[in-house]
Amino acid sequence: MENTPQNGKRPDPSNSPFLGTAGDTAANDATGASIPTPHRTGFPLRETMTCIVILAAFASLWYARQVYNTHTGTSFWLFWVALALALAVWAAAIWFHWWHAMPNAARIPIAIVLCAALGFFGGSQAAIAVHMHDEGEPDLGYIIVLGAQVYDEDTPSLVLRFRLDKAAAYLRANPDTTCIVSGGQGPNEPVPEAETMANYLVKDGHIDRSRIIEEPDSTTTVENLRNSHAIIEERKANGIKVPMSASGIPLAGDPSVGIVTNNFHVFRALQIARDQGYTNVRGIAAGSPDDMLLNNMVRESFAEAKYLVKR
Repeated sequence: MENTPQNGKRPDPSNSPFLGTAGDTAANDATGASIPTPHRTGFPLRETMTCIVILAAFASLWYARQVYNTHTGTSFWLFWVALALALAVWAAAIWFHWWHAMPNAARIPIAIVLCAALGFFGGSQAAIAVHMHDEGEPDLGYIIVLGAQVYDEDTPSLVLRFRLDKAAAYLRANPDTTCIVSGGQGPNEPVPEAETMANYLVKDGHIDRSRIIEEPDSTTTVENLRNSHAIIEERKANGIKVPMSASGIPLAGDPSVGIVTNNFHVFRALQIARDQGYTNVRGIAAGSPDDMLLNNMVRESFAEAKYLVKR
């Protein structure tokens, strides 16, 4: 049976020395002295998240400057500036509760678009990563080296040197492989990329010029692979590099081809090659500048989206 005071009133729990609330009255110790009860506060999640996003915005601006200072001719440094602005808006939205103030009619479409974009970005990055260490296979019929910026007839850019050094190493290890260097002349280039690439392979890679075919007309990766495929098909029609069986019988398939490009670019290059009719192709991944790998991989996701739209 529950005991109640003689006056019939239940005791007020707030007056109990064992219970307290935020900012409540103090409890008493054994002598009756007042003991202040500390004010209970939650983790400052909003403040912490705002600080993290602001720091990310400043980091993005810093990286934009790093990309710009490479002077490679790319304008993708502007992406990092735009990302910094977007992060600043996000920080303000967290601080001022803008997201919660929006009606569902606005929040739901925004959330769907953001989730779809992040899903595509994650999927494309995974696909890029899968091919970043491709090594092809020995004794390919051809390797195709994709062009990039050159400064004069003997000086390729750093990104292109990675590709050419990888190609030279492969050609020295596989003396029966023919090399196609593919690249036209851009508006800021004094000569076609293919010319510089061939000169570099001969002078610095110690490759015999008779093993190198120049394709000097292409200006995009699609054109690189389309024009190189036409060269291979023409040579095949003339009985050069025709696939043969072990018994020496000509085969109907295509010669084996390896595409030499930087590690972050291999996935898309293989995708384009297959769309251009290559049936016996694999990637050969060259290195790339470590400090620009993040920029290059993010840019590849945008390039992949653009290619799929125009495909």
